Amino acid sequence: MTDSAPRVVAASGTSAGRPRSVGSDEDRVTALLGGPELAWLRRRVRRRVERGGAATGTLALQDPTTAQRAAIDRLLGRRPSTGSSVTISLDEVDRLLRRARACDGLVKAVEFLDGPIVDVAARQRDEAEAWSRVLDSLADPDAPAWRRTWQDDLATSGLLRRLAGGPAVARDLVANVERVLAAVPVAGVGRARLAARTLHDSHALDDGLPTTTLVLKALQHRYLPPEDRGALPSGPDRRALWAAAGVLLDELSGAALVLGLDAAGDGVVARSLRLHRAAGEPARVTLRALLRHPPDLGHLRGSTVHTCENPAVVAAAADQHGPDCRPLVCTDGQPSAAVQSLLRMLAAAGVELVHHGDFDRGGVAIADLLVRRFGASPWRYDVASYQAAPAGPGLHGKVTAVPWMPDLAAAINARGVAVHEEQVLSSLLPDLAG
Repeated sequence: MTDSAPRVVAASGTSAGRPRSVGSDEDRVTALLGGPELAWLRRRVRRRVERGGAATGTLALQDPTTAQRAAIDRLLGRRPSTGSSVTISLDEVDRLLRRARACDGLVKAVEFLDGPIVDVAARQRDEAEAWSRVLDSLADPDAPAWRRTWQDDLATSGLLRRLAGGPAVARDLVANVERVLAAVPVAGVGRARLAARTLHDSHALDDGLPTTTLVLKALQHRYLPPEDRGALPSGPDRRALWAAAGVLLDELSGAALVLGLDAAGDGVVARSLRLHRAAGEPARVTLRALLRHPPDLGHLRGSTVHTCENPAVVAAAADQHGPDCRPLVCTDGQPSAAVQSLLRMLAAAGVELVHHGDFDRGGVAIADLLVRRFGASPWRYDVASYQAAPAGPGLHGKVTAVPWMPDLAAAINARGVAVHEEQVLSSLLPDLAG
């Protein structure tokens, strides 16, 4: 029996959905129990048996119509009855059908007249057992921690059930997801190419597909902190999540802007960074280049890399310090996939990241992302620095408090003005002197 096939109480059926034979006299079954007047009786017998019960005991119908009462009286061969309800013994109807040699009992008659009866309770048990097998196939006590939390998430959140609808589809979905996860991380492979390589369909990992959703949930558990594992990201964050696994989406846009960053090795990114550092000029590194030619950053372990939000800081630092500028990475607003990939590489190399940004709603949100996701620390980004800075334009929207510095949001909201990085360059630039 398959996972989705209903269990039928009583075998056989015709193209019309009825058993081919119900005993000896099909016309007699129709004459005895057929017709719209007894449809309520057949429906209730069907419902009782579908729920795992037996076609025994009594049934009562409140406020029957004249035709319904007359049909019951005729069936049981009794005088016209009266009252506000009519009661019928199912055992008596079953015996009547058998004595008349119309069919092998009441259940057979209902099936002949209205189609096979499905054992709903048995079907639900079968489906529950099938779901258990699917979820058990995911369980692996020896798997890395991120896989175990992903497996627990699928088992408890209901996401897999919603996406698949049934255990048979879920089993195929899980198998496809496992094929993709077994192939990552990769070194700068396009998503369409990864889909073709693992699932034999270049569109199998397009946005919005169930397989894509489940893969992204797995990548969240693998690469993101727990607080970032909620709704699936969109835009730059989604590209960054794929990029964390080495998968490219829109690989040439949103390059990372850096100044003074050094790297070892002979790859194109490492050579470009060294050349730009020697010249004291900013460099832009594409996501494609970062993933296909990852720079060796191991020599930076234990050192500090500054990050900022606005390219104006990079330009001013290049003007003032040139080749002597300390390493600086600019998010250029909301960090792109390239920026997040570079920051992840730096964090993995043991670099201490320190961040400054605008004192406003967007700036605090960007800082919060870098603190949570890459372990950055604030760089002149605190209540005292904000209050000492000259006032900028009025705020556009309230600043949301962040766990790592709740007083900062309160101070910005109380003062009611933003402070942009361009206004505090005089305090930032000395920190970047090599």
